[in-house]
Amino acid sequence: MAAEKETIFDYMVDETTRGWKLWEAESWIPPKRLLFSQLLIPTSDSTRAEYIIDKIAKMPVMRNEKRKEPGNQSTLLVGGPGTAKTSVVLMYTSKFNNEKMMFKRINFSSATTPFNF
Repeated sequence: MAAEKETIFDYMVDETTRGWKLWEAESWIPPKRLLFSQLLIPTSDSTRAEYIIDKIAKMPVMRNEKRKEPGNQSTLLVGGPGTAKTSVVLMYTSKFNNEKMMFKRINFSSATTPFNF
């Protein structure tokens, strides 16, 4: 029986059974050296966002074009302050193969102007 507050966004289609399945956070193994300010613990929301980012990143640029190297597609995350946009991106990029993909982090805020950048 579904909980009262569940919505369609709480479910995904399981690729093996082709049935509805609740989003579940991936298992988390604590690092050997805990730095509280740098902990990124996956949730069902972050797992869902990472899945969507990954699907967009692997899409072909054009419908009739077969892309050889995935990851050339741009993605923009939007949302209010404190909605874990940065955390989701950091969790997604932490899984990159450092020999094939590089990541540079630049923080912007509502106070960032083109002149400041």
